[in-house]
Amino acid sequence: MIKIASILLAGGESKRYGSNKLLSPHYSGLPLIQYALQQLQALHLDATYVVTGRWHSDIADLITANAVQDSNSVKVCYNPSWHEGIASSICCGISNAMQANDHQYTHVLVHLADLASVTTTTLQALINELPSNPNHIIFSQWYNRVLETKATVPAIFPKAAFDSLLALSGDKGAKKVIENWKNKGQAIGVNHPESAFDIDAPSDWEAYRNTDV
Repeated sequence: MIKIASILLAGGESKRYGSNKLLSPHYSGLPLIQYALQQLQALHLDATYVVTGRWHSDIADLITANAVQDSNSVKVCYNPSWHEGIASSICCGISNAMQANDHQYTHVLVHLADLASVTTTTLQALINELPSNPNHIIFSQWYNRVLETKATVPAIFPKAAFDSLLALSGDKGAKKVIENWKNKGQAIGVNHPESAFDIDAPSDWEAYRNTDV
């Protein structure tokens, strides 16, 4: 049986933004972090782990204040090593997922909280590939302006990849793990151009509004 936990990475400093970007208003009318969490919860996965860091209190308070009926499925996990980079947040999320439920999660869906264009529908396209490819990484792919293929999260990782994710360090995300599995023929890309648009600075909101995605 496939059991998926999602890990929403929300531990960054938002240095380029100048304040907590995850509380900035998304065009849905929700704060960005709440929008991202809403898209995940609509998938009805087994649990969601929100990994916080620099802005832990603000994010935890917002999630608590807007708790949904199924709030027990949302776990807020503080990453005390957030300043070391995104790899530490991935490790924090994986570690918490492995400690829960007697290690019964077969997969994790890793998502970034600052991806303003990703929706439940686009995430579902990744999940749709899983039943026929349960032992593969299912990753998002998109093309930059010179038509280079980018392999990124959101991505679904099978349990066999957990140790590789836990071995990551520094300010590098899961791309290395995805590329290694691609080279072994054990990763499948799903066209997901929405995953290309993250919010780093206030000006990115204007670019997001003008995109065709």
